[in-house]
Amino acid sequence: MDKKKKRDYLVRLLTPDKSGDCFVFQFLEGDGNELQKKFWAPNSSSRMAFELYSGLRGMAGINDLRFEFQLPGLKSGGKGPNMDVLIETAHDLIFIESKFSEKANLHYIDNNYLSKAYYYDGLHGKKTLKERFHKNEWATDFAGFCKEWEEEMVLNGWHDGCDWFEPKQETCHLSGILLFLFKEKNAERIKGKRIRLFNVYWRFDGQDGNPSMSQRFEEKANTLIEKIISQYGSNLGFVDFEIGCYTVQDIRKNPELLSPDIHNLGINVEERLKEFDNLANGQTRRKFRVK
Repeated sequence: MDKKKKRDYLVRLLTPDKSGDCFVFQFLEGDGNELQKKFWAPNSSSRMAFELYSGLRGMAGINDLRFEFQLPGLKSGGKGPNMDVLIETAHDLIFIESKFSEKANLHYIDNNYLSKAYYYDGLHGKKTLKERFHKNEWATDFAGFCKEWEEEMVLNGWHDGCDWFEPKQETCHLSGILLFLFKEKNAERIKGKRIRLFNVYWRFDGQDGNPSMSQRFEEKANTLIEKIISQYGSNLGFVDFEIGCYTVQDIRKNPELLSPDIHNLGINVEERLKEFDNLANGQTRRKFRVK
């Protein structure tokens, strides 16, 4: 990336909103060190997400927009997962995982796809399963989901993933959002809101929609969510919580897929995404190369 283009990005990252918050602070607070190297790569998913959503800041109906939003993690010594994007509107709280050219590598399937902290019934890091899940009663339900999903991945032979979907990452995000919803300090923020976890990925040539593994994960996760909320969270005050999947191309055509409150993505978004259009043109995800 040439210096002029990098300078233009830095101006946008450092420009504060009305509250004085800058996008650069959000990226620096995240755990991924995005601004050190990843953000500036030609095929950067975080920069693609920045181009797609940053124009929402300050628009009517948008209460908050955050990049690299840190979710609560298990109490097992590690840090919580980061969501690429968080959008809060008048009626929705939307968590977004963004993918551009990544290809999932599922070599870990036969060797436990998650840390034992997520599913082991005994002590792990000197904490019980329930303690690791912040003493939430639904810890056993989540652990059961993890075990069942691992068995299903092995059964279906989903070892050599080439699509964008990363089940390990998605499971961590799901647990983080549930922990966020059950924290008392977030009660007012989620009250009356629809909660959404969306995977938004770039569709490459030869890629036909949502892969079967992602579809199956959504089905099982939405069933788990419904069970947890009905049994333990009916008094939390939000409307509902669902997982879904769209392509970047879907969102560019119809931003209201994210929320009925989002009617457009701001000015010049198509111009800003041309770089990624050109990079992806004529390429498949499996054989993607930076031009």
